[in-house]
Amino acid sequence: MAAPRKSAQQVAAREKARAKAQELTERHERLIDLAAEFFEQEQQAEQIRTEAQERADAILAKAEEDAEAAAKEAGAKVQQMLDTGESRAAVAARLGLSPAELKRALEGAGTSSPSSEGRTEPALAETADDVAEQVAAETKAA
Repeated sequence: MAAPRKSAQQVAAREKARAKAQELTERHERLIDLAAEFFEQEQQAEQIRTEAQERADAILAKAEEDAEAAAKEAGAKVQQMLDTGESRAAVAARLGLSPAELKRALEGAGTSSPSSEGRTEPALAETADDVAEQVAAETKAA
């Protein structure tokens, strides 16, 4: 059989080159599509994170408001205990608070002084032993 002509070989080589170029072009286009999808997903992930952070901030702000309200109520309960005529030292001992913590609780409630109902706070106990005896007596009675 006769050898293929040079022009036939050139045509075949060009066809092969075109086919290879077509494969590369299709692969390149597929890579571009995948890269575009990647960037879309990255943007979506960032948007999800941003929205979640906004929701978390709102939840934390609400929790802080609720915690402040609860602390205010706790301080009000301390004030009510003082309004019964109980001394600050006895109330602090009963609640397991230091005098400074008791003061902060009252300040958190917006009341750091006796109520304006005309009641006065009794004098503080003379010694820590007096407070301990008073708390022990009240604990037994309860």
